[in-house]
Amino acid sequence: MRPETRPETRPELRQRLRRRRRGGASDSGHTGQPRRGSRSRLRRRIHLLPHLFTIGNLFAGYFAISALLRGEFDLAAMAIGVGVALDGLDGAVARLVRTSSPIGVQLDSLADVVTFGIAPAFLAFAWGVAGLDPLATDYVPHIRRLAWIASFAFVAACALRLARFNVMTHDESDEPPPLSRHIFAGMPAPTAAACVAVVVHLVKASLTVWQWGVLWVAGLFVLAGLMISRVPFPKSKRLLAGRLSPRLQMLTLALLLPAVYYYSEIVLTAVLLSYLIAVEVHNLRNRQAAAGV
Repeated sequence: MRPETRPETRPELRQRLRRRRRGGASDSGHTGQPRRGSRSRLRRRIHLLPHLFTIGNLFAGYFAISALLRGEFDLAAMAIGVGVALDGLDGAVARLVRTSSPIGVQLDSLADVVTFGIAPAFLAFAWGVAGLDPLATDYVPHIRRLAWIASFAFVAACALRLARFNVMTHDESDEPPPLSRHIFAGMPAPTAAACVAVVVHLVKASLTVWQWGVLWVAGLFVLAGLMISRVPFPKSKRLLAGRLSPRLQMLTLALLLPAVYYYSEIVLTAVLLSYLIAVEVHNLRNRQAAAGV
């Protein structure tokens, strides 16, 4: 037998009709709002967005190495540039969705070692000294050996820098704290990788003159030293566009994108040189202010 149901009172009937008009509860007891399970699943999917950009950064480094094996140096340089862009978007998306996890930090560092350490080091060696004519001078074998050492120093400096960054994020670290929230201690790994990629993208053809090879090897040693140094490097966004209003920043970005598409070699070189010059001017002013000049 079916259990007897109590008839609804007038106030209960009014309350049920009021909820139905507002799209809330129906006769079956379901609410019109999403369930907690669906909310948690949506939140987990949103928190995966930064990881997707990190995986894209890792893929850019892998693609750059595979392009190197085919001798496509310019394509490898462009892949590293895509990795630099994805690395910046990774952090921006993580701040936007307000998510950060230990596995995300470690995954980002591992991806950076591949894209900004191993890939540019192989590119620097293959493009800079592999094409030198051994008959031009007796120094070519020594230049290649030094280039091999400089390339490994580049990878090691990138790994050490990323490890130091991860350690400084913990309160129990013995490392000195960062100089500021807007200033890096040492050249960032994406900037060092961009220096290699921009030069390759600008020149295209691999080096054949041994004197240029010597300068290239010296440059690699300088980049490796800057990465593990504590030279202040302000963040590029704050240094180059920090004084611009949001509207001017959007207009600059809108003009920069088509300029990079049509004149990527010149525009990217100009942006990189502008950032490096701005860093030197910033540090010079700080030294003068500290000296009381």
